[in-house]
Order: sequence, then C-alpha cells, then structure tokens
Amino acid sequence: MEPRSLARTLALGRMAFGTTMVLAPRLVIDRQRQAPGPVVWFVRAFGIRDVAIGAGTFRALGGPSGGEADWVALSAITDAADAVAAVVFGRDLDRRLRAVTLAMAVPAAVGGWKAAAALR
Repeated sequence: MEPRSLARTLALGRMAFGTTMVLAPRLVIDRQRQAPGPVVWFVRAFGIRDVAIGAGTFRALGGPSGGEADWVALSAITDAADAVAAVVFGRDLDRRLRAVTLAMAVPAAVGGWKAAAALR
C-alpha cells in the first residue's frame, strides 16, 4: 500500500475507534463486568485522544506538504506506547484485552512508522 494511503487508512481507523469509544464505551469494556462510571469516563477520554490524533493526521495528509510525516509519526508513537503499556502493565488487563490491544496497536505502530519514514 502506498504510504499516504496507509497513513490515511490508519487515521480513519483511529477516528472510527475513537468515536466508538466516545459514543459507545461499553462496547470496548469487558461486558462480563459492571464498569464503574470513572472507567466509562476514562474510555471516553481515551477515545477523544484517538479522534483528535486521527483527525489531525488525516487533515495534515490532505493539506499542503509539510508536517504530515510528523503527524503520522505522532500516531505511531501513541500506538507503540499503547503496545508497551499492554506489555509492561499487562497484569492489569485480562488476557483477552491485552491480546486485543496488542493486535491493534502493534500493526498500527509498524504501519505508521513505515508510512512516516516514507513521507519524509
């Protein structure tokens, strides 16, 4: 996939996931447990972060040259940080949530780094 298209796809996916977390946070929270209000609030806050980063990246990719590689790299940094947190603090997550986090964050980080490098 062409780097700009890959970066756009990742940005759109980030915005979609973030929007889901904001509008329907219980879809991403373990359904077997009753999530307390602060957990729901935190999921929504995390979603807002993803929407903002995804929208900024998508906008930078559609605008005049300059800065888009930085936005794509920032997105990759947040995905890599999510993966590292899932490994380092994995005891705080159940196995399923840790696996889902890694399955989403690792490919997004790798794709983002590749796209950012190609856009420089």
